[in-house]
Amino acid sequence: MAVAENLSPEHSFLGFHEQWLDDDGRRRYVPYNRFPVLGHLLIKLVTLPFPDDGWARLRAARLLMLALHAAAAALAWLALRRLARDPWTALAATLLAFSSFHALYFADMVATEGSVDLFGLLLVFHGMAVFATEGRFGQLVAKTCGALLLGWHVYALVGPFVVLGLASAWRRGDGRAVRRCLTLGAVAVLFGSVVLGTNVVREYAALGGETPLAELPSVRSALERTSIISPRRAFDWPGFAEQQLSRIGLASVPYAVGRFVVDVVDPPRAHQYGTPALVAVSALLVLATLVLVVRPTTRHRLPLAALALSGPCWAVTLRNNVCVPVHEFEGMFYAGVPLALFALALPRLDRLLGRAGVRRRVTVVTGAAAAATFVLSGLIMARTVHDPERAELERTV
Repeated sequence: MAVAENLSPEHSFLGFHEQWLDDDGRRRYVPYNRFPVLGHLLIKLVTLPFPDDGWARLRAARLLMLALHAAAAALAWLALRRLARDPWTALAATLLAFSSFHALYFADMVATEGSVDLFGLLLVFHGMAVFATEGRFGQLVAKTCGALLLGWHVYALVGPFVVLGLASAWRRGDGRAVRRCLTLGAVAVLFGSVVLGTNVVREYAALGGETPLAELPSVRSALERTSIISPRRAFDWPGFAEQQLSRIGLASVPYAVGRFVVDVVDPPRAHQYGTPALVAVSALLVLATLVLVVRPTTRHRLPLAALALSGPCWAVTLRNNVCVPVHEFEGMFYAGVPLALFALALPRLDRLLGRAGVRRRVTVVTGAAAAATFVLSGLIMARTVHDPERAELERTV
């Protein structure tokens, strides 16, 4: 919100969250250009009608986040409908994935790393689904560039897609597919470099041209987040793995189910949904997803494989940033695991029961059950988390 508030043509839309006057009366800034500016511009746009009402600006920004979150879910459903060739399977997978703790709790978080980035990620996933089913490559490139104006999580999706696509195309001897994969990767790198480079140049100019390149806030942030500059203490890989497995469990289990399991299995920790008890379940989910996804990759399965791997790829690459406890919202980007898992597993369950003589379509029943689970999860979240937080906020104010 602070960065969005300060965006204006007067500063060439430089993102900054602090400014002051030095001893010579010159204006100084603390830039915040590590992300593309479009997300902050969208926040600024919806808050413009309320210049003198801070609560109204906050509500408008949160409604924007909710709208982008809903649009991300719609894109996931549209993409899965193409890949699974069944609207009920797509609906069940989408609603179950968006019933998780992270999806419900952080849906209205006013930040470009939340629903804004998730929308961009699933926009590219939809482009991959259209490419896999219709062969339309241009729209995938356009959606990738558009999503990179919203955030950097796109790279965690494009990277596995390019690598797996190259391996599959090379194995088939498909030279055209190889060229397209290389083109997509090159365009993503070049376009993102232009966006980040523009931010860095504007940041350098705003700081008076006196700061070394490696010490610019955005450059240093990028080096630290990608572990090129490592923290002084040794990285705790076992702790990191346990934390991320727990987050995958939170992303894969609908909130209503997770609350019930914790209440029954570990009542003393019922207030801590997402305890280490879910780590074993998460490991099984990851294993099941890998078994279903990482196999001789067909053209239709490639987008699902890339989506499932995007969360772990992002976490490992930016481990120094992702492991910070206050960055729990990063669990939103593990939604690719349940989306891929349910999209691939539900049709198999339907066929298995069909061979057993069960005439009712399992995917239709699962879709209806997923809708009920989504509604129930939202109601439980509101009652157990959002309502107490709102009351505490109002009491404090």
